Order: sequence, then structure tokens, then C-alpha cells
Amino acid sequence: MEKICLAFLWHMHQPYYKNLFTGEYLLPWVLLHGTKDYRDMACLLKEFPGLKQNFNVVPSLLKQLMDYEDPRVNDTYLEIMRKRPQDLSEQERVFLLMNFFNANWENMIRPFPRFYELLRKRGFYYPREAVGEIVGYFTDEELRDIQVLFFLAWIDPMFFDRYEELHSLKSRGRGFTEDDKQVMEDIQRRILKGIVPLYKELAEAGTIELSTSPFYHPIIPLLIDGTVAREAMPGVPLPEKPFSRPEDASWQIKSAVRLFTDIFGFAAKGMWPPEGSVSDGALRLYMEEGVEWLATDEDILYESLGVTHRRDENGFLATPEILYKPYRYEHDGRIMHIIYRDRCLSDLISFHYAKSDPKEGAMDFIRRVKRIGESVKGKVRMPLVTMAMDGENAWENYTRDGRDFLRFLYDGILTDEEIMPTTIAEYLKVAEDFGSISRTHAGSWIGHNFSIWIGQSEDNMGWSLLAETREFLEKEDPGRQNKDAWESVFIAEGSDWFWWYGDDHSSETDEVFDLLFRENLANAYRFLGKEPPEVLAMPILLEDREIRPTKEPVNFVYPRIDGRITSYFDWIGSGFLEGKGRGMAMHDAITLIKGCYYGFNEYSLCLRMDIDRTFIQDLTDVSFEINLAGKTTSKIVYRVKGAVKEATLPVSMAFAEVLEMECPLEALGVKRGEKVHIWVSLKAKDMLVDRLPKRGYLSLTVPSETFDTEMWYV
Repeated sequence: MEKICLAFLWHMHQPYYKNLFTGEYLLPWVLLHGTKDYRDMACLLKEFPGLKQNFNVVPSLLKQLMDYEDPRVNDTYLEIMRKRPQDLSEQERVFLLMNFFNANWENMIRPFPRFYELLRKRGFYYPREAVGEIVGYFTDEELRDIQVLFFLAWIDPMFFDRYEELHSLKSRGRGFTEDDKQVMEDIQRRILKGIVPLYKELAEAGTIELSTSPFYHPIIPLLIDGTVAREAMPGVPLPEKPFSRPEDASWQIKSAVRLFTDIFGFAAKGMWPPEGSVSDGALRLYMEEGVEWLATDEDILYESLGVTHRRDENGFLATPEILYKPYRYEHDGRIMHIIYRDRCLSDLISFHYAKSDPKEGAMDFIRRVKRIGESVKGKVRMPLVTMAMDGENAWENYTRDGRDFLRFLYDGILTDEEIMPTTIAEYLKVAEDFGSISRTHAGSWIGHNFSIWIGQSEDNMGWSLLAETREFLEKEDPGRQNKDAWESVFIAEGSDWFWWYGDDHSSETDEVFDLLFRENLANAYRFLGKEPPEVLAMPILLEDREIRPTKEPVNFVYPRIDGRITSYFDWIGSGFLEGKGRGMAMHDAITLIKGCYYGFNEYSLCLRMDIDRTFIQDLTDVSFEINLAGKTTSKIVYRVKGAVKEATLPVSMAFAEVLEMECPLEALGVKRGEKVHIWVSLKAKDMLVDRLPKRGYLSLTVPSETFDTEMWYV
């Protein structure tokens, strides 16, 4: 029977959170994901003999994991935890309440009843200016429980069965002691110390293939030449100071190969390019360093081949035989293999199956894989279906850290005679069908472009500062004698700092990422005994900026303003701005404003705001504020209790399932072609609990009276 070869590629990565100059870790995600995701993902494979997978481990993560094996590691969060509550300063108490509930409330905090009780006491949402007062309501015993429970919640459920001390702490659930903190910290280190040896053991047994990425996870094409961004985005604004350092890109790849080999005792055959980003210049650089295979996104393949008709309305590929095989990329007599991931299947695991029944999700995945096998039968021999996704961020949105889903999935794969799990290197040895490409489209696994990392004002300011610091370093230390100064710049070249710039993503720790990026640049000066430029002390994050919508409007809208989703067609032609999660993970589920639909008709501006009521305890305490800035700025307030409307404009408003509003254009004082700036706030007990957009405003252009006709012909 012809087999469908199935390759999972789990990307294990964290940016470098350590300030090299001070030696302090400002964010704890290496430690927390280390005790929750990196080891248990590999441990689970031991339950399923015959299951093979691919683990991509980034050197910046490996380097930090080794740091955390030292009990003296300087981590801001650990330092707060280690202190007795009575010894915490007022500022440290505030930090504790603001940061030690950063976990998925439903799946990670609620399973610990005491932790959920303390979260409710602090408040699901609260005004930052009031947290100093809130601290006064917590006893030392409660603060100590928060110190312990935060780290317990970030330990995978499997370890509570493996370590009796952890089981005892969870069973007791409250009233923890200072000794309990030491017990927990000792177990954390034991878990972390087991990650690399387990990976090595499974790799030597052939259960997993280990691959790696350039050292500090930079966008290699943008390091080589930032202007490559215009291949996919022809009109994108570029940084004022261009960045082009192919020698840095080479260092990032060479150093990754060296560290990986030193740790595991063998060289990695493959690499996951950070953010799946490729270009012809990048591929050739990987080939020069002896990389045998790379993996990236399906849309990169389609753009490279000029294929326009890709998936139908149900998400199924029009020409599946194009995707489900490896490709040979040739240059100057060298050959490298490129694997393209199935984005749909990867995203189902990363973002969607968490919301479904674990068994149903697993069976749906297997059905889809088998359907792919049917679709390429007779067209591709031994088809390869590849999933490439983050190996850590998805699981906090699953119940039991995804353990039930993965067990059903792995069992279903092994019992199905048509599916054969494989490592990528093993597959390439026996593959029969190969495609061939002579050039690649330059882009990433998101939107097959580089818009997340370059083009917006914050992104471009970051690149310009990086270029200036890099020029300074080249001038002051051309022989690269000061290793720490150069290391600081290489860290700043990582993709993650730019991930949080611009309006694409938002988190509660945006300011910390901004600080770390600027500190890395400033450290290059400090290590050389120079005073950093004052500009590096100024945040790059901009508060007052124009935000792009998720979807632009395409038709006039004529909704019934009744606060209900009366008809699908009411908002079918509207624009949409998605509510962004405010959490530590790349795609966090915690957000109250799910989104805002907006649109115009000939006479009015219409808005609809959808909210998630899961963590709103009492809707009668809720109010909505809509700010409209045209020729003048107006604030419209709608209080749910009593359906009270406070507005100086003649607006129609209603709330039941959603908030809907209609405002005459004449009242706004704007004409066709002029702009209206909008931002909306959600308050509970008159305290701000969410805002859309998180920073800045959505800018809308009032359409012409013939907008419907214009869009129809477009």
C-alpha cells in the first residue's frame, strides 16, 4: 500500500531575554516553557513506539536553558519569588500582582482553585493606576501563595505524577511555606536539566531528527539586504538608514552550527529559517554552510512557481501534487532540498483544535491527511505532508496542555495503515518524486512577505538604530576583539524584537521587548566603554499612530441597530479590526474585545463591537466608550445598566449580544474623502479593561456616494 509520509516539525524557540551587561533575565519564558513544553513534548513520544518527529531547537534557547541549570541564575521573576512577602518592596508587590497571573486563566489558573480565587480577588482586569491600592488588600500568606502557584501552573501536568513533591504541593493547594519555594525551584532545575539529554537520546534512537536555526533567530534575508522586502511589498517604506550585513547573516548560521554540534555531538542536517523567511541570497548562504534541507511555508512555493489558484473555499488544494513533495534548489553545482509545510494543517493544530473536543480534533486531522493521500494518488509517489509550527505556544490554550489531543492524534496515526510518520532526513533518503526550483520568492511564513518585521514606522526606526549601532561597532572594533559588544548586536538582530513593533501584535510585555532591544544596542557602546546615544533611552513604541484594519470594507452596510446579530448580511460588506490578545504568547487567547466591524452607507457611519463575556462577572457594571475624531473629537458612552446613552451626537445605539451604533456623517462634520479616527474602550466599574486598537487609532476614509458601484467593478 502506498503510504502518506507525515512529518511534524516542532519549532522550539525563545528570544534571548538576558541583558548581557547586567546579567539579568527580564522575562521568564525560557524557564516557564522549559518546565511546561520542551521536555514533555519529547517524553510523550516514548509512549508511542514507531512515532517519528522533527524537533528544531534554536541556539538562543539552548544557551539560556544551560544558564537556568545554575541555581544562582539572575531572573527578575525568580528573584521576586525567592523573597519573603514581608521583605518585598511596594514596587515588587505591584510587580507580583501585575505579572504573576500571566498564564491562560481557563486552562492553567482555574485548575488551581486557590490561584483562581486570588485572580478574582485581584480582578480579571484592573486599572494600572489602582494596583498600588489593590496590593493593600493582600496578606503576606496570599502573596506567598501567588509566588508558588504561578510557577506551579507553568509546570506540565505529567510532572505532578512524576515528582511526589509537586503532587504534594498541588494537593495542598494553599498555605505554602518558604521551604516549598526551594522544593519547587529544585524540581524546575531537574526538569530543565533533562531536556537536552532526552533530545539527544531520542535523536540517537532515530525517534526524532534534530535541526536548528540561525543563532539569535534573525530574518536572514533582511540581514543580507533589507531592500529584499520590496520583492513581495513593492511600495513598502524602508528604514531611513538601510541595513545590509551578509557577514552577520553568515555569523548567525555558522555559530548555530558550531553550538549545536558542541552540545549534541553531531551536525544538524537541516534548518528551519527563522519565521520561515527565505530569499535567493539566504538560500545560497545556507548552502555555503553545508545545510542539506530547509523548511518554509506553502505560499513561498506557490509564489516561486507563479501558481495563483491554490485553495478552494473549503481550504482544499486545487493542485495538491505541487505541495506534497520535496524540491531541489540548485545553485553553482550545489543542491539543497526545500520542504514546504501545509499551512492549513499546521494552523489547525496551532490555533483551532484547542477549541474542539480532543478526540474529534485528532480524528479530523487524520481524515484530512487521508484525503490528501487520495488527492495525490497516481500523481506523487510517497507524498510528504509536513506540519511546521511553534512547539510551545499552542498548548496553553488546550486543556491539560494538549496531552489528550496529542495522545488521540499519535495513537490514530500509528494505527492507520496508510500513514507513515517520518523524519525529514530519512524521508529524503527514500523519496522518489522531487520538484525543482531555480529561484525562490522572498518572504516568510506569514503573508509570504516581511510586513511583520519591516515597513511600519516602529519597525523601521528599530532597523535604523540597529544599522547605526552596527556602523559604530565596525568603526570602533573592526577586529572584533570585544566579544560582548558584538554579541549584543547579534542578539538585537533577532526577529522577535520586531515582532512586537507595529500594529501586528500586542502583549502586556511590549514595553519589556522594546527595552531589551534598545538595551542590547546600548550594551554595544557600554562594553566598549562608550556612552550610549540618548536616543536609545527613548522608547520606540508609539502611542499615537494610525492602525490598519484586518479587513477593509467592500460594500455599503445597512444594519438594523438592535444589538443582535439579526442577519449575516447586515455586516457582510463591512471592514473589520480584530481584537489582539494581551498575553505573553505569540497568539494568546485572552482578549475582551473580540473585534469591531465598521462600515458606511450614503448617510451614516456604522459600528459593531463584539465582546467575550467569559471573564466579565457582571454586565451591569460594563460601559462602552467610542471616540470619534473628525473635524472635532466626540466621546459616546453606552452604559449597559439601564441602557444609558451619553452622547452629544445624534447616534442610535443598542446592546444585547453585541453593541451596535449608527452615527450620521453630517453630525461628524466630515465630507467624502475625509478621515474619521476611531478607538473604542470597554470599562467595568468605570475602569478600563480593554481597548481597540490597543494603541493608537483606526483611521477610516469616508467613501464616495458611488462606493458600492466602484467596489463592484474592482
